[in-house]
Amino acid sequence: MAASTDVVVVGGGIAGAALAYALASGGVGVTILESSVEYHDRVRGETMVPWGVKEARELGVERILLDAGAHLAPIWTRYAGNSEPFDIPMSLMVPGVDGTLNLGHPGACQALVDAAAEAGAEVIRGVRDVKIALGDPVGVTWSTDPAHERRASLVVGADGRASVVRKQAGITLRRQEPVNYISGLLVGGLEGVPDDHDVLADQSDLSFLMFHQGAGRARVYLVSGLSGQHRFAGRDGARRFLESCAPDGYPWTPEVRLSAAVGPCATYPGDDTWTDEPYVDGTVLIGDAAGHNDPIIGQGLSIAMRDARTVRDVVLQGGRRAADFAGYGQERAARMERLRLAADIFSVQIEDASNRRARRELVQQKMAEMDPELFPLLIGVFSGPETIPAELLRTDLLDQIRAA
Repeated sequence: MAASTDVVVVGGGIAGAALAYALASGGVGVTILESSVEYHDRVRGETMVPWGVKEARELGVERILLDAGAHLAPIWTRYAGNSEPFDIPMSLMVPGVDGTLNLGHPGACQALVDAAAEAGAEVIRGVRDVKIALGDPVGVTWSTDPAHERRASLVVGADGRASVVRKQAGITLRRQEPVNYISGLLVGGLEGVPDDHDVLADQSDLSFLMFHQGAGRARVYLVSGLSGQHRFAGRDGARRFLESCAPDGYPWTPEVRLSAAVGPCATYPGDDTWTDEPYVDGTVLIGDAAGHNDPIIGQGLSIAMRDARTVRDVVLQGGRRAADFAGYGQERAARMERLRLAADIFSVQIEDASNRRARRELVQQKMAEMDPELFPLLIGVFSGPETIPAELLRTDLLDQIRAA
């Protein structure tokens, strides 16, 4: 007979490991199934904005991430050519939260999965060929050496964008096509560059973002229109990426261009996906498995933290069936709709178009004027999507920007 556990979490990334830690700390029997034997650097979102930090604190994992080396950024600074830099104070966005957290992804994953194990979770690495059989209980099988099986009252799919749990549960993923591509690279050798603020800047046909991780490291992103899909592909992609870093008005551009690549260079579409109901009886999805926001506004980790915190609350209250997660699904759908619009506002500024500069200037003007149609979207990215008024959820603002 197959061994039993209460909850099986498929995926030991940040979302899955954080949830497993929180459940195990609450006395729930948890098994984590993780495909990797060792976490490696892959280009992905590593910035947790203030509303996500609050969720991490309520989930009980903020201190784990800080102890693992998460870097606090109290300010984001926008550089714009000859204009004075514009500071966006992160410490004012959510009461009690001092800024955004920038994480080294492999280290953060390992710290969380270690904390989950210390709290009592069973952690199994090197897992492949996961299969679920819906029922009561849910059957879960996987291959290592030899094959194994568990029976659980709940399976949590935290296995990313290509989630096998989502597919086997028959949950449909919806998608908004991208208008941009996002290329990222982890760089080192920035010891002489101030890391007390993160950086936003424009440059010709790209947008430049840099998020410091401390100790002279930072994750740098270049965002292009669809024409940039293969711009940094190939064996020398990292070199061409660094050569392309020329943010307008940023004083430390030479240091960035001379920095060293300490991770792979990768490019992803700025698409947006979501599920109407990220659950069925015995199975619930969190993080990217349930749908992801366009990475251009860096919401992935915050979305994951709220997903994990909300599902933790439901599970600790005894929820295991689809109906128990209806509130989670409704809140998540409303959250993702608001973040989708916010991402669209930023994406149309970098979309391949002859009036790209005019679009940027219009948005910057509206931001400077604290335009009531646009400014709340910017604030909501940092303070939480629920702060974005429902009356702003319309597309005519996007049409105005495109027509700039």
